Formats: sequence, C-alpha cells, structure tokens
Amino acid sequence: MKINPVICKKNQVQNFGRALTTEEKKSYLSLLRNAKKELNIQDTCAIVFDFNVPSETGSNTAIGTTWSESMKKFTAFLKDMIGINSIQLQPQGKISSNNTSPYSGTNFAFGEHIIDLGKLTTQEYGSLLPVDYMETIDTNYPEDKQKREYKTDYQFVIGENDSGVQSKALRLAFENFKKGLEEKNPQIIKLNEEMQVFKTDNKDWLERDVLFELFSKHYGTPDFNRWDTYDSNLFSEKISSEQRNDRIKQIKSAYFDEAGFEYFKQFIADKQQKESREFLNSENIKLYGDCLIGFSQSEMWANKDCFRENLYYGGPDPGCPETNNIQTWGLPALDYTKLGNCDNSDDLSQLGKTGEFLYKKYLMFFKRYDGIRLDAAWQFVTPFIYREINGNYEEFKLPEINFTIFNIMKAAAKKALGNKFDENNPDNIMLELVGISAGKSREMTINTYPHLYTTSYAEYDETPAKFLEKGYKDGKFYTGTGCHDNESLVNLAKDDFKRENHLSGMKQNYNLKTENLKYHDEGYKANSRHEQDLEDFRTAKFAEIFTTSKQFFTLPDMFGMAERINISGKTSPDNWTVRIPSDYERFYFSQLSKGFGLNMPKALATAIQMKNTGNDYLVTKCMEAAEILRSKGPLTTKEADKAASEGKLQHQFVYLS
Repeated sequence: MKINPVICKKNQVQNFGRALTTEEKKSYLSLLRNAKKELNIQDTCAIVFDFNVPSETGSNTAIGTTWSESMKKFTAFLKDMIGINSIQLQPQGKISSNNTSPYSGTNFAFGEHIIDLGKLTTQEYGSLLPVDYMETIDTNYPEDKQKREYKTDYQFVIGENDSGVQSKALRLAFENFKKGLEEKNPQIIKLNEEMQVFKTDNKDWLERDVLFELFSKHYGTPDFNRWDTYDSNLFSEKISSEQRNDRIKQIKSAYFDEAGFEYFKQFIADKQQKESREFLNSENIKLYGDCLIGFSQSEMWANKDCFRENLYYGGPDPGCPETNNIQTWGLPALDYTKLGNCDNSDDLSQLGKTGEFLYKKYLMFFKRYDGIRLDAAWQFVTPFIYREINGNYEEFKLPEINFTIFNIMKAAAKKALGNKFDENNPDNIMLELVGISAGKSREMTINTYPHLYTTSYAEYDETPAKFLEKGYKDGKFYTGTGCHDNESLVNLAKDDFKRENHLSGMKQNYNLKTENLKYHDEGYKANSRHEQDLEDFRTAKFAEIFTTSKQFFTLPDMFGMAERINISGKTSPDNWTVRIPSDYERFYFSQLSKGFGLNMPKALATAIQMKNTGNDYLVTKCMEAAEILRSKGPLTTKEADKAASEGKLQHQFVYLS
C-alpha cells in the first residue's frame, strides 16, 4: 500500500489529504464534544492489537507495541481525530513462532515480542541497550521496508530458537543488566530492587512459568506430554511437595542463568505495561484487557489438576460437517467438577481447585487493566465441550454453570479495583456473546454486563436498533462495524447482497436518507456511481454505531484498509499482521480524501440525522468539517499551519459552540 505523492505547481496545495490546522483542531474538538453530547455517546473504544501500533520513523523493528513512546503520540492522534474514551487491548501473552495468534498465548505471562526495546536505551532502564540500537535494527532490516510499514514480520522479530531480533536484544540487555549489578551501577541496582519486589508479588504464577521455560529448554520442546512422566506431572497431585521442591532446585541449578533471563523479561514487560496504563489513565482513557477462554501449555502444566484429559472447548456450527458440525478449537477444557461454589456475597471459601485457579486469573487481569473483555463468555454458562475418539468428534454434555464464574470474576474485580468497580453497574466487564450457544448467557446477563456485537451481521438482526427492540438499554451494549474476526468494512461494502440488505435495514430502522451520505467534494463527484455507492455504504455503517451510547472500531477500519486482521478458523500468513504505518497522520488524511476510513464528523452528522434530534446547526457544522477532511490539501497539521500562514488554504474551519 504505497502512497504516491502528487507533483504540485508552485503556490498550489494539491497533495492528497486535508489535515486540520492547529487552530482548526480547537474548533474540531469542540465540535466532536458537542456532537457526542447530542448523541449521548458515553464511550468510543479503539480496538488495538499491539502489532497494529505504528513504530517511530527510523526505529521500526517490524512489530508494534502499546508500551512504546510511539503509542503515546498515536493515542493523542486517536483522541484528536475520533475522541476515544477507552482502548480495548487484545491478548498480550506469549506466542510462538509457529502460532502467532494472540489468542493462542498465555493469560499470566506477557509476550517478550511486544517489549519496547527503545525504552531499554534510556537512563530510566539503566541504558541496557546502546542508544542507537533501534536505528541499527531498522537500518539492517533485510526485507522490503515499505511492506514492513504495513505488515508485521514475526520471523524477523521472533525467529526460530530465539534467533529473532527481539530475543537477541533482550539477551544483550540482560547481560548488561548483570554487568551493571557487578559494577554497582545505581540505576541497575534500583531496577534489580524493583525486580525483586515483582518476583515476590507474582511468585504464584511467575515461578511456574519460569520453570516451564526451563523444562522446555531441557527437553527441547514445550509439549509437556513429551517430557518424562515425572516432570510432566510435577504440579499435579501425583507429586508430593517435598519431591516437587527437590526437582525444582535441580532444574534451577542446571539452568541458573536461563531462569534469571526469564524473570528479567517478565519484569521488564510488567514494568512497561504498568507505565503504559498509567499514561493512558492520565489521558482519561480507560484500558480494557482481553481475557482468553483458553490456556497456554505452561498454564495447563502448572495447573494440571484443573483440566480434563481429551476434552476441549469448541462450538456448534452447521458449517463444519467434516467435524460433526463442531468448531474444533483445540483448547483443553477446565474440569468444572472442581469449580466449587461462589455466591453473590463474594465468599471464596467454597471454591474448588478450578474455581481458585479462575479467581487468580481474573485477579491478575483486573490488577493489570481497568476492565476486561471476556472472550467467548457463553462458554462459562453453557459450555460446549467436545472430545475426539479415533479422529471422530462428538459433543460431551455438561450441565449449565449459571452465575458461579461471573461471581468469581466479580469478586476478583472488587478485590483489585476497589471503589472503581460498581457492583450495581459493572461496566468493567465486557462479554463477547456471539454464537449459537450464547442465548442463555445473553438472557442471564442482559443489561447487567455490557455485551459486544458487530453490525457486520446486520442480516441476522445484529444492529443497534434491533438490540433496543430486544430489550437492551442504551449503554448496556457496544457495537462496532466489525471485530478482528470480521471482514474489513472496505470489503464488506463490496458484497452486493449485504450492502443492499444492510442499507435496507437502516432505511427502515432510522429512515435513512441516502442523499445525506454524499459529499460535495470534487474528488467524490469524480468517482463512478458504483464507487460512490460503496463509500456511501461505509459512511452509513460507521454512522450506525454512533446512534448508540457505546461503540468500538478497529484500527484497520478507521484507516480504511482492506486488509482484515484475521480469517477465523483458517491458517493464513496474513493473519495477525496488519499494521498502521509510521507516517500514520499523512496516511489517514490521504485515505479520507479518497473516501476511505472513518471521517468522524460525517459519521456523527449522519447519526444525528438518523436519530432525528433536530439540531440542524450541529449537522451543518459536522458536514462542513467532513468536507474539509474529504478534500485535497496539506497532509499534516504542520503542513496545514504553513499553508494557512501563506494564505494557501481556500477555507478554514471555525465552530462556535
């Protein structure tokens, strides 16, 4: 996706994209606030995968991270242009080179691939890496650097057997950390003191995670089923605590330096995550974490008695006849016979092993994030479990669980968040309730915990208007045009059947007038009728989610990218790779001028018209701002300021609230 500059004649401003000037931004932000107030919008949430995040120009390591300095600037851009109130981070756990899906990762341990190496060059981190280390990685990138702007290169970052640049950098940082301790470097000593506190505070899960890495190195595989039976069952009831402690001493002694390295990486990741959350909260942005339904190999090994052998989470799906109409997720299922009891009074004394394990999991999430998105939440009410026998799949029936796991989760939230958690309005917990088996869960939790839906499935009545008809209260659900498993909005628009079906529904639900979707911009008028229809549809779908109080969007949709984040159920080299480029401001305004991406004032104006609030002045000003963003002109605010000072802007936006 290369952006080709247009050669301009002297004194003309004709580059693609029309950024706002510094003065225009003041009016624009005031306009967004008032338009959102008119629509009673409470939360606009950006869905962010770490690999989506742009890198700093000249410091691109082929992957992004929300823990970076670049993320701070990018967050400001999201606030300025969209007015976000929250960020929903996707899973940040460990992944492997052969499975880069964040949904294959860990719940407790962070992935080293998203540690921001740039911070390790600073004095705060004891200058653990040379000051020019990031630039060196960027310069020496062996593949197409333009492609790297839009695609994560996991082979370069992770590689095989710690051969990636991230592992090499962290190994060097660790060696410098040890050297700094020997030389009594004050900043390194301070870091070490912080690490010892971290190790003590997180001993319960951290110790076992480190041991798993040591045994994996010892056996040459993370598949604990291929280890000796004794080590495979080290944390099961089959091994006494005395025997276990002796074996732990042996493996730590044999791999002493490796153990220190694993502790070091988790400490650095934890420190950066805390810093990131503190920054976002200081910007009045709430941070949600994505809480996985599944568990990693390390977590299963460390809590073996909490899982059932040869039983897996999945889902009913008539579209999978080859597996007996079952989505075979391959995620080992918890042993719910050991769940125990937890009523609404937060009494944890009756929890079994599985219940205690879940409590620790949720407690960790609420310590790290302001709230959680519970992945496949219906599995904790009406679990769908299957087993495989000689290549044949069959459902394994389990009784309903009802509120037990939600009560465990709520108890963890109250413990970690304190008065930030409102038991009567528990918006810190989002439930993903999509699928054939989700009906019971929806009935139980409607108007209690917010539910997450996408309007990509509007033909199945998954629209804001239909949710309200079904009894949802406005503000008790989030809607987006799509999530990580959906087709991009750009490609959804190309589906003739869905486009007509969705538009027909919006005309019926909101008396949508398609003429209001059009632009006066010359670039829009120059497009073919078909291209205009596709753009109008994208405008309408964005507007639809802003007719309700809470909504979300993915970064690729915001930037009008055709690439989808993931093709669910299929292995593809393009899954989990799409990135926003380093020059994101220029890219965003370029996309808007071509009719792609989230033109926020246009979406808000259209939503106001769809709700028929009657504020014509606000609609007019939103439309005016939208036309400016759709037009040709300077690509960045800096360039727009220069053009304005030279009298080269034909029109400047002013809004008097």
